[in-house]
Amino acid sequence: MDLFKNPFHILGATPRDNRHRIMEIAEEKSLLSDADECMEARSILINPRRRIAAEVAWLPGVDPTLSDRVMGHLDSPNQNLLNITGLPHIARANLLVSGLSRLSNLLSSDIVEWILAIAQATETINSEMVCAILNEDRRASNFPEITDLSAIEDEIRKQRRHYSQNLTSALENLSVNARARIMTSLLETLTSNGRYQCPTLIIDLIPAYELSVQDSLEQYKRIIEAQDDRLRVMIDAENTGIAIQPIVDQLIQAVKEWDTLAQPIQLSKKSTGQRHDASFEIAQRLRILAADLFGEYGKIDFARNIINTLKEVFAEVPEIAEYISEDAKALEEQIPFVKIKEQVEKLKEASDTYKPDYTLRPMINQLIQTVKTWNTITQPVEANNAVAITVRNIALHLWNEHQKLYFATKIIFALIDKFKGVDGMDEVNNRLYEDIITLGEMAKPIEQPQPRGGTGCLLQIVIFVVIGIIVALSQGC
Repeated sequence: MDLFKNPFHILGATPRDNRHRIMEIAEEKSLLSDADECMEARSILINPRRRIAAEVAWLPGVDPTLSDRVMGHLDSPNQNLLNITGLPHIARANLLVSGLSRLSNLLSSDIVEWILAIAQATETINSEMVCAILNEDRRASNFPEITDLSAIEDEIRKQRRHYSQNLTSALENLSVNARARIMTSLLETLTSNGRYQCPTLIIDLIPAYELSVQDSLEQYKRIIEAQDDRLRVMIDAENTGIAIQPIVDQLIQAVKEWDTLAQPIQLSKKSTGQRHDASFEIAQRLRILAADLFGEYGKIDFARNIINTLKEVFAEVPEIAEYISEDAKALEEQIPFVKIKEQVEKLKEASDTYKPDYTLRPMINQLIQTVKTWNTITQPVEANNAVAITVRNIALHLWNEHQKLYFATKIIFALIDKFKGVDGMDEVNNRLYEDIITLGEMAKPIEQPQPRGGTGCLLQIVIFVVIGIIVALSQGC
């Protein structure tokens, strides 16, 4: 019940007026105002049972002279209303809800401040304390005291519904994004980002909020699904990264817009230990997309961009955040290996299309440099072995298919230098040493790549000498 619709306000009576005084006031008021309204107000206030609703919805515990001044503030409510202190919690809640309903053109930050104050006042309303306040006034007005506490509790519940309806109406007058910002700010503040239980009043706002943004969430969901499908089609059609980038950007923007609206719901669910199924759906779809971009299409940067976006937007959903962190870690661990595979594939393609040595040489140098930067300590044994075998295979391919002894030997030496003494690499290292021995035995006057000047010849001689030493040592063993 709004303060201005309360029978006490309609008649200008106070909770301390007795039955006779209320009847007098009603007679006088009916001459100047709506007679039916005045008679109905009188009927409520002189009936001990019906009177409870008006008492709870009024300003319980506030001195009648102060009540007049407080009601005067409602004629032109402003921020000063928030500064009125010392009122019983239910009186403060009733006052602030009536004040907020009469304000217009408030900033989002102002609305947050008002709703926070109302929520805090509402959360601390105690039915026994309210009963004690009402009975004090009833003793002064000679009305029977309230002995049934459940009657007070029923009226407090009704009043709380009135608060929720008024706050919901205030939010519905705002844009969808403004509504989302306000609800997110409220939940972040009152639940400490979902770690604590949300006040009942704010929980009561969530269903109405969720319903109000449902169409927008569905719209963004359709955009995300459409961009996912479009992205896959374009990659399958072998479009370049330049053509794909705008689609990825639009997808990420749609995800962020979707999350802006979903955040209040996510925080509410988190504060009550529940799961937001729609968030899981979106996150799972994009996790699969990122995995496919990386694993099937080799689009590392796009996959990383999507994963980083998911980390940002689903920070309020612990289970999703945990999965995404694992995805991000796995992605970063796999990226160096993927780069090595790409370099190996390009080198194989170049050699199989008989590119000249001056084209192959920088590619081989780049591959060796990438191998040197590979971190054998942080990578699992399987990854270390996979890298060594992948690079070894291209070295053998260069020799077996194209007789590039110089290049093959250089790559094998780089692998031996990188992986010697690494745990779990014994078998691969044995193969690498066998490769060097085999290449040494194969060393004979064949056409080798000749770098400019005499440096290449000198390096080739040195390589053969080293191979000879390794062969001799292995035979001596």
